[in-house]
Amino acid sequence: LFFEQKSLYAVKGDVPEAEYVVPLGEARVVRSGTDVTIAALAAMVPRAEKAAETLQQEHGISATVVDARSLVPLDTKTILEEVGKTGRLVTVEENPRLCGWGAELASIVAEELFWDLDGPIVRVTTPHIPLPSADALEDAVMPSPARIVAAVRELVD
Repeated sequence: LFFEQKSLYAVKGDVPEAEYVVPLGEARVVRSGTDVTIAALAAMVPRAEKAAETLQQEHGISATVVDARSLVPLDTKTILEEVGKTGRLVTVEENPRLCGWGAELASIVAEELFWDLDGPIVRVTTPHIPLPSADALEDAVMPSPARIVAAVRELVD
C-alpha cells in the first residue's frame, strides 16, 4: 500500500535535477530553536514552520521544528536529541488524540527524557470525530498555526 498526503498535492517547490532519495527512518530538522521542539509530519510540517516563525517574531519563543518524515521506522534518535536540547515537546498531527502517533512519541520521550523535560508533553490534534470532506470544515478541525502557537505559548509561559 502507498499512502499519499492529498493536502500536499498543490504544494510547489524545487525538484533537484539529479536523483533525489529521502531515506526512510531519517527525520529532518527543519528549523533549530532553543525553547521548544515541535514534531510534525506531512501537511502539518508547513503549519508547524509557520507557527515557529510567529512564535519567534511575535513572542520571542525559539522553536525547533522536526519533520518526522516516516513513522515506521521512526527516527527516535533525532527527535530525542532535539527534545533534549529544548526540554519541551509539542506534537502536531492531523489525527484524533486517541492512539495517534503523537501519543506513541510522547510515550517514548517520557520514558527516555522524563527528568530532562521542563514541562508536560503537549499534543495538538484534530477532535475525535470523523474528518470532514468539505474543505471549510476540514480546515476548521485541522491543527492550524494559530492553535500550535497557542499550545506552545501555554507550555512555555
